Amino acid sequence: MQGMGDDRTIKNRWLWQGMQRLGIEVLNVAEDDIAELQAQGIDLKGGDRFISANLVSAATGAPLLKPYVVKQIALKGSSQKYRLGFLGLSGRESFSKTDGSGYTWADPLASAKKWLPELRKECDFLIVLACLPAKDAVQLAVDNSTIDIIVTGFKHQMSGFPARINQSTLIYAEDEGKSLGELRFAVVRGQKVDVQPANHALTRNIKDEPEMAALIRQAKAAVSQEQRALVNHNAPVAASDASASLFATASRCAPCHTAAFDAWQKSQHAHAIEILKREKKEFDSACVGCHVTGNGRPGGFVNLNQTPQLANVQCEACHGSGTQHLEKPTEAGMAKLAADSCLACHTKSNSPEFEFAAYWAKIKH
Repeated sequence: MQGMGDDRTIKNRWLWQGMQRLGIEVLNVAEDDIAELQAQGIDLKGGDRFISANLVSAATGAPLLKPYVVKQIALKGSSQKYRLGFLGLSGRESFSKTDGSGYTWADPLASAKKWLPELRKECDFLIVLACLPAKDAVQLAVDNSTIDIIVTGFKHQMSGFPARINQSTLIYAEDEGKSLGELRFAVVRGQKVDVQPANHALTRNIKDEPEMAALIRQAKAAVSQEQRALVNHNAPVAASDASASLFATASRCAPCHTAAFDAWQKSQHAHAIEILKREKKEFDSACVGCHVTGNGRPGGFVNLNQTPQLANVQCEACHGSGTQHLEKPTEAGMAKLAADSCLACHTKSNSPEFEFAAYWAKIKH
């Protein structure tokens, strides 16, 4: 679930509808998910959809949810059924801490040791759904030889090539719905043989499923409208005084840095907020940070209503506040940048085709 921003519950309401439409049967609950699922009125303990082997009662140490579930599937064109066992494990590096809520998080690697032997007896394929940093997912595979598959995703951790560690196939699940993971089980004469993972990039060349596409269009319009209403409710004030900001804006850089300003004006950086407007995401807290100047910093971008002068990726989005430089140009310099300075926004997830030399050629100044 979405864990950041005041608008997270709005987005999660539609996200849950999408998950329902997709028919997702098993979900490993991470710390950021709990409050948001409860906000949707969802009973985490009802049924066998939600699992976690290391979410436990603070008083007794007993699991609050089922640590694992077993699902039976039949091969296409065959009556033969196989038992898929799913164990859930999560780390604690979350946005929404749950301390003081009556439950706590046991060590995921220790919890795996506790529950894996029991689950192994009940299934043909053992799959761990892991919300763990990559190093912990690798350690999980190293420590346990009974796991067939580890599907791991953690915050904005990028997907990578599948890895074979010990007896496990380790698969990285990318966030934001930009790829579709597929597992193909090869079975010969009733015996499991191999698991072949595939990661399909959902580019513009992949046609949308019509019903889901219609739901997404409906969701985008409704979420955008509610986000705008939320901003107006939280801060129903006129635009702030630009002169009081710690950010000078690009227009004040122009007189001395004419060539750089001209290069910026011709770049996508100068029109970054328009990209969000086309997608109806200009008030989306998860997106605006990389399309504006000074977001989350003192005197920086707040929202389009209050700080419209700080929309777009202006000079100070990369070089830092320039007000002191304006007052004392020779004494107060601006931040020097390197290739990795771009990676805060141009992540593999956001900009899968990002290559510094090619992108720099478009904004060189």
